[in-house]
Amino acid sequence: MELYAVKFGESSFRLSNVYRDMHHSEELVQIAWSFYIAKHNNKTICIDTGFRDENVAQQWGITLTDVADELRGIIGNLSSVDTVIITHSHFDHIENLDLFDKPEIIISKTDYETALQQCPPAIKEKLLQGPVVTVDNEYIYDNQFRFKVIGGHSPGSSVVYFESVNTNYIITGDECYWCDNLLSNRPNGVFSSTENNERFLNEAHHSGLIPLPFHDLQIFEHYPAVSNNIVRIF
Repeated sequence: MELYAVKFGESSFRLSNVYRDMHHSEELVQIAWSFYIAKHNNKTICIDTGFRDENVAQQWGITLTDVADELRGIIGNLSSVDTVIITHSHFDHIENLDLFDKPEIIISKTDYETALQQCPPAIKEKLLQGPVVTVDNEYIYDNQFRFKVIGGHSPGSSVVYFESVNTNYIITGDECYWCDNLLSNRPNGVFSSTENNERFLNEAHHSGLIPLPFHDLQIFEHYPAVSNNIVRIF
């Protein structure tokens, strides 16, 4: 199995959004905008998709990076992707879905319904094109990835558990913004259910899982680079 993290943007972000216990802070910190690519059993799997709308990026103060050439060094092109796992339907996690050909899509039932109501037409069309697995609670993909609906960050927000070389990892969606949310058991500041987010973090923290979030620049400093904006987790 191979796993890569792909950074397609950076921006400043309120520390109060990262940590719930910093809700009075006005401090700004720098964050990544990223997604993950796995190769397993001759399949290519994207966990979330990123986005490319320059107007949305400008609204959020995000500096976007075109990583298409770097991606070709890993997966050739997006049409070769077999499966796309969507942790939740916020724009930065789903709005490049239309760039893929006809992958299997795995998404929580709640976020599937939300996306059909709120996402751009091209994303709705891709979801309706299928095939789509909508998940109420848990789903095991390819005997390797355990997709679990948490519903803390957003109503259908999900995470992905897996093991590699006797090490347990978790791709956190936005149930964590930074690794430290899990490592220090500090809930994030953007949530739909404090109870669900706290329950997830507490369990994951005490399980000793290695967190892989989507907005932590430390991921790109800690793991070995394969190109300017892509690192290999293992």
